[in-house]
Amino acid sequence: MENTLDKNYFTSVQLYLEQLGWLYENSNQYASNTEAELGARIPLAEYEQILQVGVELTKDPLFGFHLGQQIQSADYGVLGYLVESCENLHQALMALLRYDQLVASIGKAQFHQQHDWAVLDWVPNSRTSRHVILRNMTAWVALVRALLTQKVAPERVYLTCSLNNTECSELALWFGCPVIGSQHCNQIVFQRAYLSLPFRRANCVMHEALQRLSDKALAQLQQHHTVATQLRIMLVARRDLSDCQLDRLAGELNKSVRQVQRQLKQCNTSYSQLLTEERLRRTRDLLGTMPLAELARELGFNEQAAFNKAFKRWFGCSPGKFSKQKQNTEDS
Repeated sequence: MENTLDKNYFTSVQLYLEQLGWLYENSNQYASNTEAELGARIPLAEYEQILQVGVELTKDPLFGFHLGQQIQSADYGVLGYLVESCENLHQALMALLRYDQLVASIGKAQFHQQHDWAVLDWVPNSRTSRHVILRNMTAWVALVRALLTQKVAPERVYLTCSLNNTECSELALWFGCPVIGSQHCNQIVFQRAYLSLPFRRANCVMHEALQRLSDKALAQLQQHHTVATQLRIMLVARRDLSDCQLDRLAGELNKSVRQVQRQLKQCNTSYSQLLTEERLRRTRDLLGTMPLAELARELGFNEQAAFNKAFKRWFGCSPGKFSKQKQNTEDS
């Protein structure tokens, strides 16, 4: 379900408030609902409401940040335990990208590498409160720090929510790097070398078992997504886009092409738009990491010339010129 979150992630807010000596008046209502329905999901609006209640009760303008610092693996449900069992940070990020929807289908996580840096982005599906953003970004760093065998800090953290000087200073002290608000994206930039750092609770046997369980849970969740979201998830999960014809993907959804096209129209999109979105995402991540002919095949183009033509339509210049402009910007 879109713009919903897992009950564990929601109820952990209630537990945090109780630890601070506060009782959320609707907590019994949610406890009974989630116990009665094992797969219950909480709407984003209800999550934002309890976060706002937390702000008002604690009078803490950084409630989401302090909440994120208290994250536990159990708050992420099966994904938390899957991440715990990973060998290193890179494997954990791949698990996050694939299964993040199990925790909260309220945004999209993206990851790419640039020279010596690795970058993790999070883009909400819709406009959301600062405390949703603060908790999400803080929790990722807090959980990784708990699992790594050595202390690490990002290079920079960018947030879309506004922050005053005092708030920036407090966040920077904990993150161990500059934290900048009012940015166009939520982003954590860290050293690429961190990707190979080992996790203290790595367990390959447990990891395989939890991955099978996560695949099953994700398949069940996707049954409740709109067809547009299902297709986006399917495209992201593909190793490459060379065999992503609509009839094939529609068959995997047990739908006809006409059914899929009609439902996509109801979502104000089309399959060609979804495919272009994924091609653009991969182009930004992979350009410069492989020969253009190989990248064209990765994106599902039969010929490099077709890719070059599409690239110029997307970015207004050739891939070579774009790469040079990007390099000049990074060097300046």
